[in-house]
Amino acid sequence: MTLVDEESGLMDSEPERKRKKIEDSSLGKSVVPDVPEDLDFLVPKAGFFCPICSLFYSGEKAMTNHCRSTRHKQNTEKFMAKQRKEKEQNEAEERSSR
Repeated sequence: MTLVDEESGLMDSEPERKRKKIEDSSLGKSVVPDVPEDLDFLVPKAGFFCPICSLFYSGEKAMTNHCRSTRHKQNTEKFMAKQRKEKEQNEAEERSSR
């Protein structure tokens, strides 16, 4: 639903829940909607997320193919090398602080 602001003549395309919150706030009341507005934009999905490559796959076959890909293997090697380096640095810091 789109409303025209009477004062400015501009179209108001904000969600009704947000408009209601603003209208209620102008009356001096603080109204919190039952569901946070940020959740309006989320769509539930089931699938697989590769945190190393920051990629999402909705199917098992696509995920399996990704894990076999050269790109994933290269990213995994970089990730593991970074993990080893961080572990070595943490161990060195612990030894020097003793």
